[in-house]
Amino acid sequence: MGDRPVLGFVGAGKVGTSLARLWYNAGYTVKAVYSRTPAKANELAVRVGALVTDSADAVVAQCDLTLLTVTDDAIEIAASSIRASDLTGKAVIHTSGAHDASALRGLAVRMAATGSLHPIFPFADVETAVQSLPGAVFALEAMDERLRSWLERMVAALGGQILVVPPGKKAAYHAALVFASNYMVTLYAIAEGLLHGLGADRATAARALNPLMAGTVANLREWGVPDALTGPLVRGDLSTVAAHMEALASIDAGVAVLYRDLAQHSLPMLKARQVHNIDLIEQILDWGDTHATDNT
Repeated sequence: MGDRPVLGFVGAGKVGTSLARLWYNAGYTVKAVYSRTPAKANELAVRVGALVTDSADAVVAQCDLTLLTVTDDAIEIAASSIRASDLTGKAVIHTSGAHDASALRGLAVRMAATGSLHPIFPFADVETAVQSLPGAVFALEAMDERLRSWLERMVAALGGQILVVPPGKKAAYHAALVFASNYMVTLYAIAEGLLHGLGADRATAARALNPLMAGTVANLREWGVPDALTGPLVRGDLSTVAAHMEALASIDAGVAVLYRDLAQHSLPMLKARQVHNIDLIEQILDWGDTHATDNT
């Protein structure tokens, strides 16, 4: 087995297919694949020279390290389908960002080394992931030293970095990613909706918002927090913030409250930037909260 375990995959969706192809390209042997959708298993197996099995149990039997690249709700189901009573020498991990390694406790008591390895990357499609995932950060859980070493080397083979998640902290970790990725889309949708209300069509809204958001990401990459923050709060434009609150309250009280909440969570950054009139900004935000509540 050495430093490069023989890999197997249970699940051939976007995550499993992308990771299997990447590690195969990096010189790892992918020996077995199982999926509830045989066509997906066959397609992946052809790409990585693997066998297609008829069960998750068969993957584990043939591989040193089996990755359960299934949906979050299917992890424990997939683990329970591994029926071997003694899994000594075998390792099984999942790739969920939300669940910790305890989802595989049923395998751990049967002597399997268990853990999780979550790639911090938005898997919109396989080809984009294969091209762009190398260099990403992977969140790692693994108590077993051999398994930890395997996973560290696998991440290094993709040019990635490791983020170790402390026990019991996986939900907080995943919530951080949801804020940065999923809710970015939600905020875009809100901004798009406001522009639609002014008569802009989707294409025009996209031409306005996409460069703005891309520029913000570039600023974060270059300057980080808090220096990447721009806009009326940093400038101390009190009248602008008040106008925003009033306008939003007349359109959608819920969005007005969200604007207020986001502004309040921005206050520590304003303090770090030494904005001089923070007390007045807080007063405006408190007024906005009352005004939005009165209009619900």
